[in-house]
Amino acid sequence: MTQEELERLQGLPIVFYDGTCGFCQASIQIALKHNKQQNLHFAALQSGLVEQLVPQEQLPHPLPDSILFYENGRLHTESEAALRIARHLNFPWSVLYYFRFIPLSFRDFVYRFVARHRYRIAGRTEACMLPSPEERARFVAY
Repeated sequence: MTQEELERLQGLPIVFYDGTCGFCQASIQIALKHNKQQNLHFAALQSGLVEQLVPQEQLPHPLPDSILFYENGRLHTESEAALRIARHLNFPWSVLYYFRFIPLSFRDFVYRFVARHRYRIAGRTEACMLPSPEERARFVAY
């Protein structure tokens, strides 16, 4: 990806997700359907874009394999990522954002539990989902 393309992407809210996880793909489908402003953009973690776009000092090591959210130059992980994504969705999904009042340690404990079991919950796929032609413009990397 060129430097110009990376600079353009820096201003976009981008959801990075596990492209082989059925649970993650279902979550992306919900976000696509309920983000009427269509301001969220998406990239599979397997694309490697997160490593190109986000400054190295912000990247957690090891890089999580579930979901990350890049917004306003900051990378959010775990429950914070999920709740910040919810803020961009329409009602009733947007109400989830207000669960931020719950202590981060408990939110992340619940998040990690679901993330650890996500393949058992929704399975695993061999490849990333293919967006419809209308959705394709919102995917910045596969």
